[in-house]
Amino acid sequence: MTEEERWVMQGLDPDDPACIKSVAQLEKYIDEVGFLPLFRGDIPGFSVEEHTAADGWWTDDPERDPWAWRQILAQRGHVAYGKFFDRKAGFISLEWLPVFANCRRDGYDFDALWDDEKASMRSKKIMDLFAEEFADRELYSFEVKKLAGYGKSGEKNFEGEITNLQMQTYLCVRDFKRKTSKKGEEYGWGIAVYCTPEHIWGRDLVTSCYREDPKISAEKIFLHMKKLYPQAGDRQIRRLLGIRREGEPAERKVVPYPDNLIRALKIEGFTPEFATPDQKAGLEVAIGQLRDKQQRTVVMKYKQHMRNEEIGKALNRAAGTVGTYHSKALGKLKWPSVAVWYLEGYDRAIRSYLEERKIPYPEEVIRDDVSEVSGRDFCLRLGITFKQSDALMKAGIFTVFDLILAMGKPDWYKPVKGIGAKTAADMEKRVDERYISRLPGEK
Repeated sequence: MTEEERWVMQGLDPDDPACIKSVAQLEKYIDEVGFLPLFRGDIPGFSVEEHTAADGWWTDDPERDPWAWRQILAQRGHVAYGKFFDRKAGFISLEWLPVFANCRRDGYDFDALWDDEKASMRSKKIMDLFAEEFADRELYSFEVKKLAGYGKSGEKNFEGEITNLQMQTYLCVRDFKRKTSKKGEEYGWGIAVYCTPEHIWGRDLVTSCYREDPKISAEKIFLHMKKLYPQAGDRQIRRLLGIRREGEPAERKVVPYPDNLIRALKIEGFTPEFATPDQKAGLEVAIGQLRDKQQRTVVMKYKQHMRNEEIGKALNRAAGTVGTYHSKALGKLKWPSVAVWYLEGYDRAIRSYLEERKIPYPEEVIRDDVSEVSGRDFCLRLGITFKQSDALMKAGIFTVFDLILAMGKPDWYKPVKGIGAKTAADMEKRVDERYISRLPGEK
């Protein structure tokens, strides 16, 4: 949902009788419906966000903050929490967890999956940390990354692999814990702690549906979802829940983002094979310069791999109108002032951008890995417009860290000329989606 072209949280009025007001009510609701994503998606009403009060999020009040409730529920272990829904976070009740495990694992334990050559070596390196004598391990995300050999000079795409293993239900989130200093003091953001579902609930429960055909489990999930949300399209349900119906042909091979968008731009010399991480980082800044509906169309088409008809339903527009948004978006992405960000790369472009504004470029922001947003990055990396970035910098807000600190104050945006309440809400959402939720284990 947007208001005047800006994203806002879509929730219920706190006085609405249907509004979930406590972690106990949320746990009960998850048990009733069976499974539920954390944030809203393409199916109206199918998320925690849409059943809670919008003003309760990120208040750090465990009595009313759904963001805090996810940690409480992960700790309690009465429901499963992880990235189970189209690679995004959500909950599954213990009644439905065995059904999802059988469907997503296709009846395989991970070691059997590896033996049949259906698992990657990168996934195996992670799962070996939880195998045999380590079956009851609980590891911080950064511990998994280090022990499995991921990093600058090791394996790549850790977040992708750890998400795949959650989608397959081989791993889940056990807790969110902050790091502890040598003095025993906690600091930083809460970091996900991973373990196997079997560690929490036992093998007998998790694998109790292995005796049935995984296709039957998939059909059970599909039919249950259709019963709860009859208005949802079949394809929407199957994509979100990671299932397909018996007899349905396999989905077409999907070119991952941003390779698919780079191909669509058709710019000579700018190809997926040779695009650098720095250029891909610049592409995110370029996308941020699009109008709201153009930007949403690009995100849904290339990041979420939706067709025009599906995007049209989400935007309440005809497929032809979506096609127009798409064409205009690609056209604007080729404007010289926009294209420079991904053709020259983020580092060179940001230097020129700051030089034009007579702002020195702090060398401490230079880093080798630019694949994801860092707190030291300039706010442009969040996908905001040049105009919004200029307004923030005039107020002394340069980096993502600066913005987070500013957001800690009530009505932080009021002293920032050109930033209103709706724009501020959009920025807060971007900070969470592109930085906070992408911290180790939160992506």
